[in-house]
Amino acid sequence: MKTPFRMITLAAVGSCLIAVSAPLASAETVTAVPISAPVYDTAIPISAPVEAVPISAPISTENAQSVTVTTKLIEEKTELINAKLSIPVISGLQDTAYAAKLNSEIEKKATDTIDELKKLAEEDKQFAAENDYEFRPYEMIVEYEVKADGGQDANGVFSMTTSTYTYTGGAHGGTFEAGYNVLNGTEAVAITLEQALGAGGLGKADKAVRYAIQQDPDRFFPDVLDTFTGVKEDQQFYIERGIVQLVFQQYDLAPYAGGIIIIPVTEEAAAGPTVTIEAGRLAAGPNGTKLVPLRQTAEALGFKVTWSNKTHSAEVVRGAQWTQVTVGKNSYSFNRVAPFELGAAPSLIKGSVYVPLEFFDQVLKLNVSTVKDTVHITG
Repeated sequence: MKTPFRMITLAAVGSCLIAVSAPLASAETVTAVPISAPVYDTAIPISAPVEAVPISAPISTENAQSVTVTTKLIEEKTELINAKLSIPVISGLQDTAYAAKLNSEIEKKATDTIDELKKLAEEDKQFAAENDYEFRPYEMIVEYEVKADGGQDANGVFSMTTSTYTYTGGAHGGTFEAGYNVLNGTEAVAITLEQALGAGGLGKADKAVRYAIQQDPDRFFPDVLDTFTGVKEDQQFYIERGIVQLVFQQYDLAPYAGGIIIIPVTEEAAAGPTVTIEAGRLAAGPNGTKLVPLRQTAEALGFKVTWSNKTHSAEVVRGAQWTQVTVGKNSYSFNRVAPFELGAAPSLIKGSVYVPLEFFDQVLKLNVSTVKDTVHITG
């Protein structure tokens, strides 16, 4: 059955406007256009300077100068659509051919999107007239913001975001934010997320997401740690002040009211969430083994723990990480590799499963340290 309003998914709009993760630099200030969907930043305040994970540049950027970005304004107001598109126009990249191609691509994708919206709006306006309800004009707003200008102070990195808001009927519209990231060399090179974060970068990004969730859980979906499957290579991001900022769209990790979620991959965040266990919460096992409550500790680190009364076992899962422990059975394995023993078998103490402290580093591969009888588990 046809519905009164035609919805274009944010993913589709994003693919229309930004199909590549390319670069952009800083330049003139653009007047912000109000967007009905709020954008929030989950950046965690850092008291000490944070070192960015270095980008290994495959090209020389020693002659890179600051890139300039100006605005080509496209406006349209009809009975079908209200549109205000602030299209970025990039100049100053050493690779002028790359800049020209990128400018053409960005503008074409924006105009293609507005043409598609007008076509859908015309169909819905006719349907509204036939079914006696009010048609509301569609809306489209495009903005951009330069995050790194491609000059020497930015280590030749040009980074920019575009924000696309569309309304096609209903209670509210939606916003899609995308990033362009490029090394400003004589031959411009698009920066991938893995290049930006270095070796093991996607794992660091995963930990940064879990760290952000641990710091402010009310910002996110209640079951986000169960549904989050890890950062993928095509994750939207930008680079600002040398720090990679992950961009999550509306509904990716949080309800609509949470807006666009920005998560920085700082050294602190890339270490992952941390659990601190006081000595009084540890139980004594055989041969001086320290036992730790499994569910409380693992869930605080982003794992999902599922208990089976039938087998007296607990399944521990986080993304692709999986293991299972059984009460009274000194046999442990990680991701179904060959089992091995630890200092003690899992124990049931006052209704809770306890595992040896070494389970968290030797099985779950987390960082465990002890300072003055206080245990810290990070990862």
